[in-house]
Amino acid sequence: MLRFKNIIAASFICFFGLSSQAQLFLEDYALFPDQFIQKKIHDNPDIAQFYPFIDGHGNYPNLSNAKEFPKKIALVSFYVWDNSIVITNKSASEYWAQTGWIDAVRGNKLSASLLSYSLESIVARFDSLGSTLITPENFTAEQKRVYDSMNVQYSNSYRRKISDTSNYDLCTSSPYKFIKLPNSKLDPIFSNSFAELAKKLDVDAVIIIENQISNPGSYGIINTITMNMYGFNPVETDAAILPLKKQSKFNNFMLYSSIEMDLNAIVSEYGENKELIYENCIGYDRLLDLMIDKLYTSYMDRTKITPKKA
Repeated sequence: MLRFKNIIAASFICFFGLSSQAQLFLEDYALFPDQFIQKKIHDNPDIAQFYPFIDGHGNYPNLSNAKEFPKKIALVSFYVWDNSIVITNKSASEYWAQTGWIDAVRGNKLSASLLSYSLESIVARFDSLGSTLITPENFTAEQKRVYDSMNVQYSNSYRRKISDTSNYDLCTSSPYKFIKLPNSKLDPIFSNSFAELAKKLDVDAVIIIENQISNPGSYGIINTITMNMYGFNPVETDAAILPLKKQSKFNNFMLYSSIEMDLNAIVSEYGENKELIYENCIGYDRLLDLMIDKLYTSYMDRTKITPKKA
């Protein structure tokens, strides 16, 4: 049930207008029309300036050679992340324990709550677009083995002071593997890490959903949601027979689309003794549904981009 004070506050905001800096509870978003939420969803600016090569070279896919939105997609990682983790000396378990979001059985409680609240809805949303979304819960034993053992690599580490051997699996919930998005969204080494897994899963693309969060004062806040989709190079050419370009090698797997939502929504509240006194995921599923719509339209728009000549 929506909290009464939030209904009053949101009604006031709807009537008098909403500042871009206004702080809302996550559940407040259930009170606003789609148009309000859609204004907060945008293409990731890291990829807006890039154009593909017609022969498939480079880090950006020539989607004009694909046209159709992927028919089978795997959700391979869903997690919460706070950049403070990599500038402290705390382990992931120590860090999340102070927020009350850690559970020895389920992993990260917030991640598990957000996913369980939204999974059925986003599967249905992809289905409405003519695509099947599969998740680790659906993997066969062999697919699960390949998924658990895959080695994701980066051009530049997202970590700062902490060793690359540190484990951040507690940012997600079982059975999802923690796969942190790279600093550079067009990181080709990261993208190529998924080619073999996608073949084993028999999917056209994979999706990663990241929830950037923070814990200022007595609140837990979701700051930004990012949804990245990676897929096979639409230009089916043997890379071995193609001449190398300057800075433009042939990649087997590439970033299809990157969508962000700037949210800054309160999802939890803590008492004086840091005890959790409120948490609510109402409305989160709708946010992801609208992001999927944007992911689809963004992909289709990119199929109309005229690629550069080889």
